[in-house]
Parts: sequence; C-alpha cells; structure tokens
Amino acid sequence: MSQFTIHCTCGEPYHLDGRSVGHRIKCRCGRTFEVRRRRRSLRERVRSALRRPGAALFSALKGIRRRPAARRQTRTRQALVLSVVAWAYVAGVCALATVVWGLGDSWWPATALLFIGRWIFLLPLVVLVPAAVVMSRRLLAPLAVAALVVVGPIMGARTGWHRLLSAPAGTPLRVVSFNAAGGIQLAGDFSRLLDDLAPDVVGIQECGNALAGSLSELKGWAHHEAVGLCLVSRYPIRQVSVMDRSVLEAVKRTTTIGGSGAVVRYTIDAPGGPIQVTNLHLETPRKGLDRMRDLDISGLRQNTYLRDIESELARRWVDAGGSNGPVPFVVVGDFNTPVESRIFQRYWADLTDAFSRAGVGLGMTKYNGWIRVRIDHVLIGPGWHVRRALVGDDLGSDHRPAIADLTLIREPAVP
Repeated sequence: MSQFTIHCTCGEPYHLDGRSVGHRIKCRCGRTFEVRRRRRSLRERVRSALRRPGAALFSALKGIRRRPAARRQTRTRQALVLSVVAWAYVAGVCALATVVWGLGDSWWPATALLFIGRWIFLLPLVVLVPAAVVMSRRLLAPLAVAALVVVGPIMGARTGWHRLLSAPAGTPLRVVSFNAAGGIQLAGDFSRLLDDLAPDVVGIQECGNALAGSLSELKGWAHHEAVGLCLVSRYPIRQVSVMDRSVLEAVKRTTTIGGSGAVVRYTIDAPGGPIQVTNLHLETPRKGLDRMRDLDISGLRQNTYLRDIESELARRWVDAGGSNGPVPFVVVGDFNTPVESRIFQRYWADLTDAFSRAGVGLGMTKYNGWIRVRIDHVLIGPGWHVRRALVGDDLGSDHRPAIADLTLIREPAVP
C-alpha cells in the first residue's frame, strides 16, 4: 500500500496510506479535512510503468498526452491569433498589389515601393508557414494564395505560356538591350560578347568612350554612337535621328534635379525590309529616392515629374519615325521604370513588352545590393511576334542584358 504525506492548513503533517482516502481527519488544531488521492508525478507514473509493463505503461503514456484545460485554451488562443495575422497578411499583400499597379509613380509612397526589393514581402511567410503547420494547417491555403500574389502581381513573375503557341512564319531577329555602365570591361573583348549572345541588333546604354571606340573595330557590323548610346547591327543602318533635347533642357531648369533623356532612332535594312529601332536611356529615380532619405518628398515628386516628361518626349520621338508610312518598330533601352508604373502604363503599355509576353521568371535586370527590379525593356509594335525573352548573365555591370527573340510577321512598307 503506497504511503503519502499531507499537511493541514496549520502545517501539521499526517502520514497516511491508500486506506485513508475518502475519510475525514480532525487535526490537532481543530480543523477537519478530507483525505483525497494525490495525483502522481510524471516520474512516479513512468517508474510504475517500468515496474508493471503493459496496461500500466499505456495508462502512463495516456496521462502524459492528456493536456490540462488551461493548455488547450492557450493553444486555441494562439491559433486564433495566428489566423488573424495570416488573413491580415493576405489582405495586406492584395492591397499592396493594388497600390503598386494603381498608384506607382502617381503617389510618392507607391513610387518608393516600385524601386525596392519587393521580395521582402515574402519574409513573413518564413514565420507564418511553420506556425500554420503546427497550429492550423487550414491556413496553408490562404498563405499559398498570398505567396502567389507577392511573386506574381507584386514581384512581376511571368510564366511565359505564350511561348507554347505556334510561332508564325517570318523573319527572325534577336534584339538585345544592355546598360553597360561605361563598358570598360567589355571594351577589349566585345566581339566575344557578340559570339555568345548571337544578336542581330544590340542597343547599349551608358556606352563609354572606350567601348564606343572598340565598336568601330568590329568587322561585319554596323555601329553608331551618340549621347552616350551605342547601337550595333548585323544589318546596314540607313538613317539616324537623335531626339532634340531643347525642350527637356527647359524643363530641367525648372527643377532642382537634372535628367538624361537620351533617345536615338534608327532605320535598319533588315532581311524582311526596313525596320525602326529606337535606343533610349531615361532618367533614373535614384536622385529622387536619395532625396527621400533626407525626408525631402518634393525631390521625389520633381524627379517623377521629370521622368514623366522624358517618357512623353521619347514616345513622341518613336511615333515620329512612322510619319512617312507604317514601319515595324522596336524600342529598347533602360527605361528606369518598371511595367507597373503609371508612367510606363501611360506612354508604353500599348506596345508589347517582350518579357511580359514570353519571359519566364522574374526577369530582373537591375541589381543594386538587395534591390532587384526590371527596368530594362524590349518593346515591340505591330507586326512582330515574340518567340522568347530572357535576361542574360552578369557582364560586369549593375544591369543584365534584356534579350528578345522576335519574328517579323508581315512585309513592312518602304518609307
């Protein structure tokens, strides 16, 4: 018979055994109390199970698994809090996608969102997904939806499903756009780059003097350099038109933030007939974002205004190339603007973005520390089909080349 000790409220100890359970005992101090069975500790239950295997062991394990009501209530509250946080995250990323697509470059906080590393909005899933696995697996479904919203509408991932469609017959053309950041590393070995990429037309932005000089040494390639832009073409360059910057210079004098706004339009004698290729490099948002670090919101607004003017002037220059008749055209360059921007939507959305059409993945072209953003584009007008679009490897610049495999599907009219 197991023995145990209980104490009266006055502190008097009584040594009892199992036969005393259920009886009432009167203490020396005059108080009366009932002897109740003491709950055995976990150590005692395990020892008992080891001494008596079988049913005793099962009983001990059953007792171990049984949770007190307080712990169950705590777990219920934790699951409720997790559910609220998870659904708030889902609602938050949906609202964020709406802000990015609807207000980018129209409202300064949304403009800032355009140019940060948007992958950071996936970080809450590092905590929420394991917590959902432990507490409430039903929350995994809405969290998966939230992840798709971040990767898709917010980060801009593409599936490239248009590549599954049958390509029409026509003249193939590979176009590359690359911000070379001066291109010092490429100046002495640009021919190897051409061998690796196998392009037909390459538009280069931030084309430094050394790189521009090396292009003249290429054999079998036409080339041109102006206002920091270079173009290399496998086919003859018939005509060159550099955008007049006088209007832009007048706008710059009204702001405290200067701009670039370099645009050059070319007519190239391609195998399928003449085509128009415009190479451009528009103003960076970096100047406005740097001002915002110092809480100067007006600087970001001026920068956005200048970028809007530059895109408007650049688009007019592109359209002016078709004044003598419809010619298939391609626009390449560092737009310094992602496709979600209202500026991009206002001036360029009627053209087909090659990567948005036939690219796979995120297509990030600008790498700056933890920031990844797609601001280099290959845009096409009517008469083209995009077979494939991809982003090239690191070539020593903070940009990656944007590559598009196109097909000219109609005979252009000779201007």
